[in-house]
Amino acid sequence: MRNISLLVKDVNKILRETSIHMINKKNIVTVVLLLSFLGLYAQKPSDAQRVNVHFSKVSLKEILAQISADYQVHFSYGNDHLALNEKISFHSEGKSLEKTLEQLFEDNNIIYRTIGSQLVLKPGSNKNKKRNERKKRKKRREAIREERDKETLERGTLFDFDIHSEIIGNKDLSLEEEELRRSPIPTDPIQAINTEEINGVYYRDTLQKEEPNHVDPGKYRNTKTSFGQFSVLPFLSSNRHRSRFNVFSFNLIWGINGGVNGFEFGLVGNSIKRHVHGLQIGGFFNNAEGHLYGAQASAILNVVKGDIVGLQFAGLWNLGGNIYGSQVSILGNIARDLYGMQFGGLSNIATDVYGFQVSGLFNFANGKLYGSQIAGFGNIAWGGKSAVQFAGLFNISAKAQFQIGGFFNSAQSVDGAQLGGLNIGKNVKGVQMGVINTTKELEGFQIGLINHAKKAQGLMLGLINIADSIKGAPIGLINIVNKNGYNRIEVFGTDAMYVNLGAKFGFERYYHILQIGWRVSADNVFTWTAGVGVGTKLNLNKTLHLNFELLTSHVNENDLWTKELNLLNQFKTTLDVRVRDRVSFFVGPVFNALVSGLYNEETQRYGSNIMPYTLFDQTNQKGTNLKLWIGLTAGLRF
Repeated sequence: MRNISLLVKDVNKILRETSIHMINKKNIVTVVLLLSFLGLYAQKPSDAQRVNVHFSKVSLKEILAQISADYQVHFSYGNDHLALNEKISFHSEGKSLEKTLEQLFEDNNIIYRTIGSQLVLKPGSNKNKKRNERKKRKKRREAIREERDKETLERGTLFDFDIHSEIIGNKDLSLEEEELRRSPIPTDPIQAINTEEINGVYYRDTLQKEEPNHVDPGKYRNTKTSFGQFSVLPFLSSNRHRSRFNVFSFNLIWGINGGVNGFEFGLVGNSIKRHVHGLQIGGFFNNAEGHLYGAQASAILNVVKGDIVGLQFAGLWNLGGNIYGSQVSILGNIARDLYGMQFGGLSNIATDVYGFQVSGLFNFANGKLYGSQIAGFGNIAWGGKSAVQFAGLFNISAKAQFQIGGFFNSAQSVDGAQLGGLNIGKNVKGVQMGVINTTKELEGFQIGLINHAKKAQGLMLGLINIADSIKGAPIGLINIVNKNGYNRIEVFGTDAMYVNLGAKFGFERYYHILQIGWRVSADNVFTWTAGVGVGTKLNLNKTLHLNFELLTSHVNENDLWTKELNLLNQFKTTLDVRVRDRVSFFVGPVFNALVSGLYNEETQRYGSNIMPYTLFDQTNQKGTNLKLWIGLTAGLRF
């Protein structure tokens, strides 16, 4: 700006010192060039200048004054137009002066115009303000959503829920000589579905590792064991030493004992302080503070706080810590880790499942599922690698390899397939098959009535296909591709149908066509057509293109809908010339083949009469007429 002032002074000096009669052509050219240079110089702030500004709760008037003083920018505005006293916060660092001012004006709904060396400011419209606010809210929502999705996948949990600590407890099971040290089965995420092997772990070898995962039941044979005991209630018992194991135990109502090394029966229930090695049967409940190596059976509830190598069977609920066998109940099963099976009439819950879950209503696995879930209502496996999910209603998983749901499937990542009425995925490498399929990223193919993908690499086969961008082929009646798609509306005429309206959806190599046309002949016969077709586009240069199209249209002559066969089949070759950015003119020949079963009683002839002339006209013995001719089409494409 200081340079501008010096140049203005030089120009004024030249004008004062030069009289009118002494001005020659050279002086005039010099003055004009200087003024032109001044105008260009003052158009906008320098792009090369980098500025740093930080204002916190400062009035707009003070901000403008500070910028004007620091960077020699002159603002012009009306005091009654802008909210100059409104305190705002504004920060910009490392940007050019022009970008900084644009950000300031956009954030505060100000529009400006450069006049000479002045930036004239005035308030923007309410539409601009609302639009800017919507953009800010959208950016905040997208940032929050991306951060939440990232944290969810990294954490690998649907809920911060530890079944072992919340329901069963965190009791220390180490009891001097009865210390349990197990080596858990590897739980590294799998890379692909394999019925034989998962990360080097074979299902058939899970319980036969060189390092034993479980305590050998014979280890406890050395503990003090009684042959048998009888209890009516815990305080009415033949066994005074409740820490001992019993080979046979009978509790008339309820008994509390140290452990079982054989068989125990309780009419109401059984409680064990240590472990059960054998069979435990309770009329209503069984409870073991330690581990179970055998089986538990009760009418209502079984609880084991340690590991289970065997079977739990209950009329209502089974609760276990780490299970290397099966849980069977009418109502539900809960386990922290399950390397075998769960069967429940209502629900099953397990943090890690490497085997199988079956429930009439619901299954939930909080960690990894390397086997299967089958439920009449729904399945949820969150966080780890899920292999196979079957549900009568829905499946939900963070990482699912195969989902079959009667109503819908939802997964963060799918490396196999989703089969259901509604399939929702974030990253799909495989197949989505359903009535409606939607995903953020697709590598594979979608088959459904409506398919949607933000970024697709593969095939989309459906009635309606919608994608932001695609590397592949959308095949359907309506294909909409936003970024690299070919979406056009055109108005044109042909020698058969005088006025036509068409729509093209897809991408340049392959697109679909919907069109209607109408005409009124000289004898006032009204005719209209409805047709579909496919086409491809060949680019000659930025302005010229060739379109090759195949179409078939049903012709309705002097009727709302003609029931007889009356099809106009066309092959078009048109030259497209771009007139403006979004407008082009096209023209080209059309090869027509009209197949008709219409019969005119007055003329006693078969066929339609919409063609101007014919190159071929023949009717077979069944009364089907074929007419061929070459016509012309021309129109505008938008």
